Amino acid sequence: MVRWLCVLAALARVAVADSMSPADASRKPERSHVTGLPLFAYSVDFGYGAGGRAYYYWNGTRDDPRFARTPYLLRSFVSGFSTTSGLHFYTLDVDAPAVFDSPYRIRSALVFLRNIDASYFGFSEASRRTLRFPGIDQDFGSYADYREAQRRIVDGVGYDRYDRYDLLRPAALASVERSLLDGRMRLLVGVTASWARVEDYTGKLVDAVSDSGASTSAPSATTRLREDCDRGVLVGCGGGRDNLLRVAVTYDTRDFEPDPNCGVFADLAIDVATAALGSEYDYVRGLVTVRGFYSPFPAHADLVLAGRVFLHAQSAGTPVFTMDVLPFVEDVRAGLGGHRTIRGYRQSRFVDHVMTAASGEVRWTFARTTIRRQKLAFIAVPFFDVGRAFDGLTDLGLQGFRPGAGGALRVSWNLATLGTFEYARSLEGTGVYVNFGHMF
Repeated sequence: MVRWLCVLAALARVAVADSMSPADASRKPERSHVTGLPLFAYSVDFGYGAGGRAYYYWNGTRDDPRFARTPYLLRSFVSGFSTTSGLHFYTLDVDAPAVFDSPYRIRSALVFLRNIDASYFGFSEASRRTLRFPGIDQDFGSYADYREAQRRIVDGVGYDRYDRYDLLRPAALASVERSLLDGRMRLLVGVTASWARVEDYTGKLVDAVSDSGASTSAPSATTRLREDCDRGVLVGCGGGRDNLLRVAVTYDTRDFEPDPNCGVFADLAIDVATAALGSEYDYVRGLVTVRGFYSPFPAHADLVLAGRVFLHAQSAGTPVFTMDVLPFVEDVRAGLGGHRTIRGYRQSRFVDHVMTAASGEVRWTFARTTIRRQKLAFIAVPFFDVGRAFDGLTDLGLQGFRPGAGGALRVSWNLATLGTFEYARSLEGTGVYVNFGHMF
């Protein structure tokens, strides 16, 4: 972790950029354009998934001074994604980086999430160290072997949903940013209004495999979530209103926000949930992140070294259904584990009151082409991730970090839209991800 911080600090000294390169600016289309891609995916996290995202962009014209220093003047998108495991995610998002030629940026979104297969692996050092469930006295190193054992009926009950619960969570988000220092620094104030319904599977019929190997069903054993709720170690077992105020500050010298070649992006975000906003919970969480981008040989190759480190901490009153939320300023993510944090591990595999991770990527654009005025670029990306969760800040240390590594093929469409296909391996298995955008 210290080594990554030193690398990013070095990048910060040499990578100062506040507008895109002349080459990228020449490829950026004027005025409006619409892009989008269907999304088809498979992962052991959610099975087969299908959906898509459609973007509308307004870039303005080249004589506008904002043209070369903003990724767009207005971007809106609508997306939908559903999977065979019961994940449904729908979003309507609007982003205006320099609204009315002012130093203010406005973002807003409506989000609907339903996940009948939400993960809860527990908040303890023992649960992070190994995979284990009460149905068998055994530690598992492989997630695939662990899941196979959970499908067996033990003493008349099934454990297929032992680490799962059903989460329904609609939300509305809005924020205003004020640019300072020629746009490099931004101050943000925002609000989020959301509601959660949490249901566990204890006693309900779940899929199982009989001793003969036949598919069947059985009553679910007490889930891990219900065990910890009954012990009184969790907050938010009944769901409810979760409204919060966000304040944040960012420092951004990236040359092009969706696909940077150089620059630094650092952000500090603090969320405060309080009854004054109608929330049923009172808690505070904070996230500090640094991302660095550097092109070592710009005259010879379109090669970008990219890195990110973050540290996240939250108070004891944080409800369980939002414990895995990482409040990045640009896009809230879930972790640790999964596509956006430690690839190769299951989504939200490592969660606690303190979470930290580092990622490094080498992004090589090896080909470009134009098809019917649509500009495409192809990017090969080897990557490495490492991260860990802790019970508290006083427990922070350098031991016990979990690594993941792999490679990705990404396709840039008209510069601002990227699709990605990624494969990762970890100590517990593998992961395949198909999605939009760089990992960070």
